[in-house]
Amino acid sequence: MIGSGVYFAVDGQTVKKLRSLGAKGAAEYIIQELEPLYFDEFPEQTFEVEEYWEAIHRALTGDFLFDGSEPMSEVILGGELLSYDGYIVSAKPPEQVSKLCGEIASLTESDFDKGYSAIDTADYPDKSAEDCEEAFGYLKDSLSFWRFAAEHGLWVLFTAEI
Repeated sequence: MIGSGVYFAVDGQTVKKLRSLGAKGAAEYIIQELEPLYFDEFPEQTFEVEEYWEAIHRALTGDFLFDGSEPMSEVILGGELLSYDGYIVSAKPPEQVSKLCGEIASLTESDFDKGYSAIDTADYPDKSAEDCEEAFGYLKDSLSFWRFAAEHGLWVLFTAEI
């Protein structure tokens, strides 16, 4: 079962630390240190997309792979992959964050629906009109988070247990 997805807006030093810890260490650091700190002290620098991150990624890219058409393929799994062994950590640099913020802001529900409707139910059995609506809602609700990160020159981490 896919776990809840969480975005964190962090500074460059945090990304350097995660890189230095390696894949397993980065995941442990996020779970044990970053999550409690950011949820308590920096709530404006976190955004939970719950389990809808998979639907969002598939609707924007057409697949579950770590590639696809930029820039929208970068929203969830894109960027620098810091961990992918039971726990995904991808990092997007500030210049990419600004670009993605604009792309998310301009994405229409119709465009999202078109991408979502192309998802193969064999790959994503949770596909439904309600799931599509919820996923789009979470993506649009994340816009204030992306704006904050862009305005403050922060990196965006996407994390999820898989």
